Amino acid sequence: MKDSETKEFVKKVKVESAYRKFIKKDIIYKIINIYDKNFNKQSYPNKIDDPLKIALDFYKNYNINYYNIIINGLRNKRIVISKENGKSFVDKENNKSFIRIYDNDADVYVIVHELAHFIDGNSNPKIVPNQYWFLSEVFSFYMEKKLELYLKNEKYSDLISARINNRMYYESKMVEAIKNELWYEDLYRKNGVIKKEDIYIKKIKTIIKYDIECNIVNYLLMYPVANILSDKLIKDAIITNDNELVKECLNMNLYDVLEDYQQGAMIK
Repeated sequence: MKDSETKEFVKKVKVESAYRKFIKKDIIYKIINIYDKNFNKQSYPNKIDDPLKIALDFYKNYNINYYNIIINGLRNKRIVISKENGKSFVDKENNKSFIRIYDNDADVYVIVHELAHFIDGNSNPKIVPNQYWFLSEVFSFYMEKKLELYLKNEKYSDLISARINNRMYYESKMVEAIKNELWYEDLYRKNGVIKKEDIYIKKIKTIIKYDIECNIVNYLLMYPVANILSDKLIKDAIITNDNELVKECLNMNLYDVLEDYQQGAMIK
């Protein structure tokens, strides 16, 4: 790494250390402990010819209103699905979703996940109101896991297994970055400075690879939290209406949910 890059990292740590995390630090470390393991990334099968059709059939089966929102978005070109997109993202200003596909069976999950964000942004009322931004990934993960229940009848066991594994793999990388970022933030708060001897390039690279301008811990935390909470919602069949999702998540005791999760009741 260049000196300029490490200096920029240190400057960001000073800013990041002032951000309040949306869950308590002891819970953050419990989450880190769950995912901070050596998961191996699995390759996805390549058997599905039309992942969009499967995604649309799933939503049509799940909720016709969601299906209609998606069809309108496709017709009005507010949903753009292409492998040419650099990454999947939502353009909130223009109410458009750009979905990056990869030409393997994981595209079914990618499309369902990103369409859930589009549905949320075009629902009235929103499923996840803006003030609960920290739960904004829960609905998309929840839809992924509803998709798994749907696909089990369609015998896509290899795809489901790979996706479950790869969620854990990506979460492990995120919590590694969170752990290292918190280490630097604690160091800065303790000493008021990050010394040259505290610069560990390997640690820093795990953080900066996410290229997040601010609030990196809160941003990355949304994903493992979404994975855990959505599992709980599915396992216990807690909600009968998706608009109950936020209320039920807020009512959960995270200590109990994490204990259940860590014991392996929900880890596939």
